[in-house]
Amino acid sequence: MYLRYLIIALFISCLTPHQLLLSQKNTSSPIKDLITINQNHLSYLTKKNSNKTLISKQSQKKHYQRFLKKYFSPWNISKKNQKKPPTLFLQNLHKNPYFKENKQKITHHQIKAITNNINSNEYPNYQKKAITIVNTNIRKLPTNKPLFEKFSDNSNGFPFDILQNTALPANTPIYIKHITKDNAWVYIQTALASGWVSIQDIAYTNKKFIKKFTSYTSHICITTDNISLFSTDHTYLYKTYIGMTYPLISKTKRNYKILIARVGKKRKAYLDVARISKLNAAKAPLIMTTKNIATLSNKLINQPYGWGGLFNNRDCSSMIRDLFSPFGIWLPRNSKSQAKSLGNYTKIAHLSDFKKEKYILNNAIAYKTLLWLPGHIMLYIGKKNNKALVFHNIWGLRSIDEMKRIIIGKAVITTLKPGSEINHIDKSFNFLNQIQTISIIK
Repeated sequence: MYLRYLIIALFISCLTPHQLLLSQKNTSSPIKDLITINQNHLSYLTKKNSNKTLISKQSQKKHYQRFLKKYFSPWNISKKNQKKPPTLFLQNLHKNPYFKENKQKITHHQIKAITNNINSNEYPNYQKKAITIVNTNIRKLPTNKPLFEKFSDNSNGFPFDILQNTALPANTPIYIKHITKDNAWVYIQTALASGWVSIQDIAYTNKKFIKKFTSYTSHICITTDNISLFSTDHTYLYKTYIGMTYPLISKTKRNYKILIARVGKKRKAYLDVARISKLNAAKAPLIMTTKNIATLSNKLINQPYGWGGLFNNRDCSSMIRDLFSPFGIWLPRNSKSQAKSLGNYTKIAHLSDFKKEKYILNNAIAYKTLLWLPGHIMLYIGKKNNKALVFHNIWGLRSIDEMKRIIIGKAVITTLKPGSEINHIDKSFNFLNQIQTISIIK
C-alpha cells in the first residue's frame, strides 16, 4: 500500500504546475446533467404515452419501401456516366501537414506511394457489383493507417482519424468502381457513402445471386449490439449491431432464419443461412411506439463515442441513423443531411435562446424530433423542469482552457446546456444557442 502511494506521489511531483492544473480541470468537474438527469429512457414514459404510435402504419410502410429501395440501390447503378476519379482528398494531403499514429508528419514519399497505388488515370478500371461479408470501414484513402491533423488538445488527435469515412455493416450491397494497383483495395459506392474498402471484406455478386437475395419480401432488423452470428455449420461470421438488415427466410418459436452472404472461390459471393434469437432481432419494420424506441435507446445509452464508426462505435449521426433503421426509416450518414431528409424541418437559428427552447418545448414530439446544429445532431426525448432533454452521442463540451474540450465520450441524455455550471466551460457556445433546425418525422 505504501509503495502505491509513493508511486502516485512521484508521478504527481513530475507534473508541472500547468499540467497539474489541466489534469484537475478535466477530472474534478463532473457534469451536473449526467448526475441529476436519469439516464434510463424508460423512466420518461408514462402509461399514457408508452404505447403511443409515433407514425401511422401506412406512413411507416412508405418509409420502409424507401428504406429497401435505398439499401439495394448500389445494385442498380449503371456502368455509364461514372463520376470523376476519387483523388480530391489527395489534394488536401499535399497542402496540409497531417500526422501519422506515431505523431510524425506523413512524408512526400508516402503520399506519392498512395497516389501511385490509386492509379486514378485508369479510373474507373474495375466495375462490379458486390456485397460486404464482414463489418468493415469506408476509408478516404486505400489504407487502414490513421492520419490526424495534430495532437494539441482534446479537440484533435485520437480518435479523429481524418481518413475514416464511416463504418459499413456486413451484408450491405455495394458497387465497385475502381481497384488499386496492388489489388488490395476497391473504391465503392453504397447508398450511404463512397470510398475505399479492403478487398478482403467484400465478395462479387452475379445476376443469379442478386435476384435470389432481393426476392425476399420479409426482412429482420437487429435490435441488440455485439451478438455473435454463426452460420448453420457453426462457423463464426461477425458481430451484429443495431440497425443491420437481413432477408428473412423463416422463423421458429425462438429464432429467425436469415440469409447471409459469404465468400467462395475467386472471391465470388454465395448464399448461406444463419440463425439469430428473437431476443436480439425483430421483424422489420419494428412498430414505432414510444416504448419501442425508448427500449432501443436504452441499449445505446453510455456506449462509447466513435468517430466515423471507428471500432464499431458510433458518433452522433451514426447513432441516430442506427436507432431509426429498425423502424424502417432511412437516414443519410451526415447530420445536416439527416436534418433535411425528413422533409419537415423548421429553421429556428434566428430565435433567442429563451424563445428557441420555448419553441422546441411547444412543437417537438418526444422520440420523433431531431435537433440539428452544425456538426451535431440530437434526438429530443421530452422535458424536465421545463427544460428540453436530448439524447445524443457526444465527444465533449467546449471549454476555454488549453484542452478545449471537457470529454464526455459516450451516448447520454442531457439538457441543451450541459456543463453550464463548470467555470471553464465555453459559455458562448452551447447546444441551445447553436441549434439551427428542428425536424419532425412525418
